[in-house]
Amino acid sequence: MLCEGEICLRPISTEDTNFILELRNDLSDSISYFSDYPLYDFEHVNWLRTKSKDIDMIIEYKGEKAGRIRMSNIDYRNQKCEFGIHIHKKFRNKGIAYKSSMLLIKYVFENLPIRKIYLHTLEDNTQAVEFFKKLGFTTEGIFIQEIYKDGKWRNMIRMAIFKPSN
Repeated sequence: MLCEGEICLRPISTEDTNFILELRNDLSDSISYFSDYPLYDFEHVNWLRTKSKDIDMIIEYKGEKAGRIRMSNIDYRNQKCEFGIHIHKKFRNKGIAYKSSMLLIKYVFENLPIRKIYLHTLEDNTQAVEFFKKLGFTTEGIFIQEIYKDGKWRNMIRMAIFKPSN
């Protein structure tokens, strides 16, 4: 478990299934997902049983489940992994996403042989793009008409942050 102040990141478990379903099945957030809805409990539990060695954490704020944060597609040979975060609506705009992200990014860069953390987001998700820039991510490229969502083709951005050199 990683903790700093009122924020703790702990490994995800089957006991978090209902919370994950609540996050993932919120239709107002569907614009930010590449996958389609709905996500069912049996799918999530099966995914937990078969997932690779990702770092997948529940964000707790003052002891309450506030979101999920993860590093997936960990590639030690090429020293890179993929970042993702989702904060529950009632915990947004409190700095939790920023503090949680910085906590996990720092941990990964200081403790794992990772030099690059990347992510993908929709180009028109400007709030997410600005947030990732605040964390230090920069745009590596744009995939034109990469995702078909809500009846139209949408561009996807790839962003990355590199381990600071000493």
